[in-house]
Amino acid sequence: MAIEIGWREGLVYPAMVKGVAAGIVEGRLLVAGGMGYPWREVEFGFALPTGQRAEGKAPARVAGERIDAPLGNWSPLPPLPVGVAWTSGVAAGGGLVVVGGRRQSADGEVDGIAEVWFFDVAEGGGAWRRLADRPSRASIPTTAADGDHVYTAFGTSWRPHPEHAVDDLNIYRLDVRSGSGWETVTRFPGKPRWGAAMAVCGGTLYVIGGHDVPLGGVREKTGGNAYQERDGRTVLETFSEAWAFDLAGGGWSRLASPPRAFVAAGFTVADRWVVLAGGASWVVDGYGVSVLMQNHVASLEMVSFSREVWAFDTRSGRWSCLEPLPYGICSAAAAAEGNRVYLVGNETIDKARSNTFGTVFEGTIRLTGPDDGS
Repeated sequence: MAIEIGWREGLVYPAMVKGVAAGIVEGRLLVAGGMGYPWREVEFGFALPTGQRAEGKAPARVAGERIDAPLGNWSPLPPLPVGVAWTSGVAAGGGLVVVGGRRQSADGEVDGIAEVWFFDVAEGGGAWRRLADRPSRASIPTTAADGDHVYTAFGTSWRPHPEHAVDDLNIYRLDVRSGSGWETVTRFPGKPRWGAAMAVCGGTLYVIGGHDVPLGGVREKTGGNAYQERDGRTVLETFSEAWAFDLAGGGWSRLASPPRAFVAAGFTVADRWVVLAGGASWVVDGYGVSVLMQNHVASLEMVSFSREVWAFDTRSGRWSCLEPLPYGICSAAAAAEGNRVYLVGNETIDKARSNTFGTVFEGTIRLTGPDDGS
């Protein structure tokens, strides 16, 4: 069996944002938070019908009113109680869960936050409510979902600089519906990082890629990883790594190196594939030369990052390169359900617009060939 994804440009998001939270719940793509243009932490969110409303379930409601709009139109969600930027989020437990991020205080200090917010669609509450805080503060945390469970790890501390990964290597899990709080699932065996993809497939948790700008620079290089030099020293390390953790039996295993040093949005398909799309990803050639993937989008007058899409088959252990995105995307959120996937938000190279754009890509997933287990 093979996977194919056909991409098209969707209806542009109502605001230019990056680092948002997104998930598909009750036939709606829900998006909230992020870093906006002009440069600020945003509290607003929007919903977009996906055309995949679950059979036999009433339309989602907000404060007694439908989250509804003509097909193809964004409609506003109730705002978060407070703006949050560089956040992450997933659909879990019948709602959208927004995890971590960064915030600037009144005196100008910026720090990662531990707040977790839940927009409960399943119970029809129509408002945001706060869940147990993430065990550690983090901006740009990695978040994944498996049923009612939310997993979170990694992120940046913003102190002393915004691209330094937090030292906390624990991977945490929250049962959204039980109210039991966060538990530590395991400790990641690799180096600290942020921007990694994380996903649960077939009872295994996968961590792929990520990068870090460590304090004092990179002290030791590893073959296959990507590196960036500045002023005669190595400042950035991007990991060409894939790791797997058996959630039932415990224990980590290091997988074969991926085809890129990925810093990309990830999502799962059919409890089998982990797909990575776009991102600030690197090609590392046979001589160890690192090349950051970028492309010029003439129609939008901006430079974007990678437009590649790769799928990792967790059964065969093989990677395949899929149809590319219409143009490059970075710092986007991915939300997938059934045969649909959406990518929302974009970090670009375009200072006039705070390096942001309201990109929305819609993908249609198709599985081909017999399901012979290979």
